[in-house]
Amino acid sequence: MDMRHKSYKIIGIFAIIALLSVAFVAYRDNAKQFQQMPDSIEDFEALNVEGGKTTFRAEKGKATLVVLSANWCPACIAELPTLKKLHEEFSRDGFRVLMVSEDDNVKIASRFKKKYTMPWTVVHWNYDLMNKLGNPRVIPVSYLIDEKGNIDYIEAGIIEEARMRRAISALIK
Repeated sequence: MDMRHKSYKIIGIFAIIALLSVAFVAYRDNAKQFQQMPDSIEDFEALNVEGGKTTFRAEKGKATLVVLSANWCPACIAELPTLKKLHEEFSRDGFRVLMVSEDDNVKIASRFKKKYTMPWTVVHWNYDLMNKLGNPRVIPVSYLIDEKGNIDYIEAGIIEEARMRRAISALIK
């Protein structure tokens, strides 16, 4: 192999490394933007798993718990009894639960809602909605939001019932 071919190979390898480095830095810098948790929730539109579309504005109450969940998530299923208790206890006082399903499609999300007899609205995720929630990249995660749309409390993982109950009580009084 002559010297010129070796030089081209070396230059090609360095060019590939340089391009990969630039791509990694660009990805890393852009990914950080979406990991910022917002202070408030802007209105968003999503498909209701029972049909049609709905908006956050139409679903929110005096206090609204937006819960990211999925049927394949054991922790999400484990927190359903707590969500039902909170819903039963506070819904007459203006508390709402809005579940965002991260299932693959609306049909699966609809079956999830029916299987666990969820009395609240369940919507299917979309990119706009997820970006407005800060794209948390974890489920379950719950956002307790006041009637003005400000986030009062965020809990990643299974809801700690007593803490959430106190936070909801403070918002609906």
